[in-house]
Amino acid sequence: MSKKSGIFYIVLIFGVLAFFGLFPFLAQEKTYSENENRYLDTIPKLTKDEVLSGKFQKKFESAFSDQFAFRDRFMEISTETKKILGLKEAGGAYFGKNNYYFAKTRNQEIDQKQYLKNLRFVEYLGSRNKDKTSLILVPSPAVVLKDKLPSCAPYYDAKAMYKEEASILKETKDVDVYTQLSEYGKQENTGKNQIYFKTDHHWTLLGAYAAYEAYCIQTKQNVHTYGYFSAKKVSDSFYGTMYSKVLDPFAKPDDLYAAVNVPQAEVICDGEAKKGIYDVEMLLKKDKYAYFFGGNYAKTEIKSHSSGSGKMLVIKDSFANSFVPFLMEDYNDITMIDLRYYRSSVNKLISEKNFDRILILYEMSNFANDINLYKLVH
Repeated sequence: MSKKSGIFYIVLIFGVLAFFGLFPFLAQEKTYSENENRYLDTIPKLTKDEVLSGKFQKKFESAFSDQFAFRDRFMEISTETKKILGLKEAGGAYFGKNNYYFAKTRNQEIDQKQYLKNLRFVEYLGSRNKDKTSLILVPSPAVVLKDKLPSCAPYYDAKAMYKEEASILKETKDVDVYTQLSEYGKQENTGKNQIYFKTDHHWTLLGAYAAYEAYCIQTKQNVHTYGYFSAKKVSDSFYGTMYSKVLDPFAKPDDLYAAVNVPQAEVICDGEAKKGIYDVEMLLKKDKYAYFFGGNYAKTEIKSHSSGSGKMLVIKDSFANSFVPFLMEDYNDITMIDLRYYRSSVNKLISEKNFDRILILYEMSNFANDINLYKLVH
């Protein structure tokens, strides 16, 4: 290689590095990543106080990472490189068997003290509403599908956490959905029979049905068959939250199903009337799971045109969104509240509406780390 050629390549390399380094400052900043379904950090304003406190440096580092040129493409290359090298994970997600991606949730990612606090908050609510309060802790996908985890991949001890739940709950019904989900999980052979999505952290419609079945059996209510609800595929191109963590270019999309045979209903989300329980516009967006109710709200009120006459309160995370439609045949008045956004008194709401049933439904690791369940005692 000639001296001139060597100088040319050095200049070229520095030019490329300089381009990617300066890109965040030259290009218009992106504020939202549809792929990752989150808001991006932007370049912070330079101030003396921020610099001296060290906050500017931290914010700048995070923003630089978010605004890096062709970030998504670099994430794709990084993921494929790790898979070729035989690594088990990328971006906080495990590469599971059969094209599954699982959140890397180990024991150290579970706040054990908060978990026990939250169980006591639930038990307090149950003691004030005896014989009508139930708790469903949904096992994370890798808890049920542990055979699809990479070999020797560490994961949190759900079995021990269920034992702690059973030891604390006395006045609140402890609904075992793990057993039902495990049985359904053994029957998987097609996308229609999946109980959890492969590219998302949520359960599928069938997984939600399995929990509905367990809930009805435990509370001695009538159980409608899965066929009764006439499940229909509404999308074949769902790339969920786990895909967003890895951006694997070879990932296969999930099918999304919804129950068709459910009563018509008036739905009000945070005071705004909706067209129904399904938001068709969300099928055109990245977060297709938001097809159920359009996403999460502080308070969702559902008045269904069913023969049922019961009133039900569901205190929930997003797993409940695909579960609740199964209840609409038997409860014509369902209120869902999400404690992350709900600011009013829970006990006042219960007193005013005199619910027949109260259900707390969360994915287990979400429940363990949630800092909002103290609202159950106010």
